Amino acid sequence: VSMAGPGGLIVQELVPGDGFTQFSYAAVCQDGLPIVSMVARRTRQHPANFGTGTFVETIDDAQVEIQAETLLKGVGYSGMVEMEFKLDARDGSYKLLDVNPRTWTWNSLGAPAGVDFPLAMWRLARGETLPRMRAQSGAAWMYFSRDFPEALREIIGGKLSAAQYLRAFRKPMALG
Repeated sequence: VSMAGPGGLIVQELVPGDGFTQFSYAAVCQDGLPIVSMVARRTRQHPANFGTGTFVETIDDAQVEIQAETLLKGVGYSGMVEMEFKLDARDGSYKLLDVNPRTWTWNSLGAPAGVDFPLAMWRLARGETLPRMRAQSGAAWMYFSRDFPEALREIIGGKLSAAQYLRAFRKPMALG
């Protein structure tokens, strides 16, 4: 009640844009410092504006990384986390949507990007010291049975070409 006021109502702002403007920072942290991390973009999701990722790609985005790591360091966070941000085209800023201190649907994207989140958690739990590792950009995760209809919708709508869709399968990829 104290956080939401006496009426228990929280008002949130709707940040316009689809999944292409939604980014994630995923990490395994120890005492607020990232050990393993990855920045990703929801290239496609279902439903398009508010859904779950169907095609997620690793990218380099220093702003997302800095914003996420500043918050995690500030609270001294330890464990696995996935933080979602949305790029607000109105002012060019990244808005924090949520913080998930648990595994996420496309967790397996780390493997083709060169990082293994569950293994890092296990090794830290055993007391091992790990080197700092960042995911490589250019890897992808696809939930094919949900992504194909979304890709088809984008192809029909002129947002994606069939050739662009097929080129995605050349990336290092994990399937969901």
